[in-house]
Amino acid sequence: MSSGGATLQGSYSGATGTIDEVGFYYGTTSGNLPNKAAATGTGSPFSKAITGLTAGTKYYYKAYVHEYNESTSSYEYRYGSVSNFTTTKLATASVTTSAASAITSSAGVLNGSYSGASGTIYETGFYWGTAQNNLPNKVTTDGSNAASGSFSCTIGGASPLNASSTYYYKAYVLEYNEATGAYEERLAGSVLSFPTTAVPAGAAAYLTAYGMPDVSGLNPSQTQTGTYSDKDDTWYRFSAGSNSRQIAVHTYTHPTSSEKTVNYIVLYDQSKYAPLWTAHTMNTTYWPNNSVGRNDSWMNDPAISLTQQSGLDDANSVGYSRGHLVASNYRQATVKQNKQTFYYSNQAPQWQNNFNDGIWSELEEQVASKAPSGTTMMYVVTGVLYEGNTTTYPSNSGNLNVPIPSHFYKCIMKCTFSGSTITGAQGIAFVYTNEAHNGSYYDAAYVTSIDAIEARAGFDFFAYVPTQYQKGAEANTNASWFTN
Repeated sequence: MSSGGATLQGSYSGATGTIDEVGFYYGTTSGNLPNKAAATGTGSPFSKAITGLTAGTKYYYKAYVHEYNESTSSYEYRYGSVSNFTTTKLATASVTTSAASAITSSAGVLNGSYSGASGTIYETGFYWGTAQNNLPNKVTTDGSNAASGSFSCTIGGASPLNASSTYYYKAYVLEYNEATGAYEERLAGSVLSFPTTAVPAGAAAYLTAYGMPDVSGLNPSQTQTGTYSDKDDTWYRFSAGSNSRQIAVHTYTHPTSSEKTVNYIVLYDQSKYAPLWTAHTMNTTYWPNNSVGRNDSWMNDPAISLTQQSGLDDANSVGYSRGHLVASNYRQATVKQNKQTFYYSNQAPQWQNNFNDGIWSELEEQVASKAPSGTTMMYVVTGVLYEGNTTTYPSNSGNLNVPIPSHFYKCIMKCTFSGSTITGAQGIAFVYTNEAHNGSYYDAAYVTSIDAIEARAGFDFFAYVPTQYQKGAEANTNASWFTN
């Protein structure tokens, strides 16, 4: 037996009439054997070599003899039982490189497919680089037992690509060849390319990170960078296409690696005297929990240059407190890192009794307890909504009429990685009216999808998570993966 042929063998006994032909019927289904192959001679045993078969395919066959029956004065066919064999599996896959997708200034998703495989596909992936005739980099994903399929890999992201640059790539698969007992590389015939997008003027790659909302519609442009040593904060300020909005990025020094790491990002709206949302990542490797405690020393955010930030100094006089968006217990690596969560830009008036000190606190604790380690990342966007006829209260912080948010929400996206490639994602969201609540933080009334919050908030959260993972995670409303 080989990849394209086999020698069939049969025999007969007890014949009383003349045998004028012996051979085989064969095909790819046991109940339909349309192909006939007559053997040479009529003796027993007999055999016949057949060719033109397909590699890695199961074939069925049965022997026959053509014997004369004197009682009917005619020849009759006599058949043996149906047997089967499988031709040798070769590396026969045809590989195609497809157009890239989900392209940003720092990442892109490479796509490919294969068909006609007879051997097991051990691995799929791409060679890529910045020159068409030199693809030194390799990104991989798992193979399949299927004869055909499609596959994707992300490049960039955790190791950002260069903005406004062209990248070239070619798909490949590793397919098992039974004839040689080894996996063989099957390459696509074409090399494709894609250009990364331009980063908005002055913006760094962290504005297009996996956990970052899409702010392209705000036309962000970096206006200033500064440091605040008391809080170990190298900060970055971005205008946001409006005189009343700014984006601030706050960083801190990792306590063991001494590397500067993004602490959190905030979109501040001066007309609300509050952030619209904050974005941060939970991972105990990069943001360890060293239980440094709270440092309740509220102050202006140095990265926000707008004329007014509200301290909400008298919020408790009307039942509200300074509600953290990035919670103090999320940032417990160093004392200075924790101090950054007490900027005025990271708080909004939140009802205290049975909300800030109740189910919202429970949710914050659950988020902290779910922080992964290693290469798994949990991205969190926390924000406020102003829906309906929101009320205001006069604050003695600059004699302001501070709007009261109608709702607080959290959107959570947990992503697993293989190297720099996302391999899976889970998502869930919670939203609460800004008032007293009973029950548990995960009651059905509070659980929703990220998609639903995006529609209400007017932002595309987790926009840079590859679409094949983002879509299902953002539509999910089953919180069991997070609450268990």
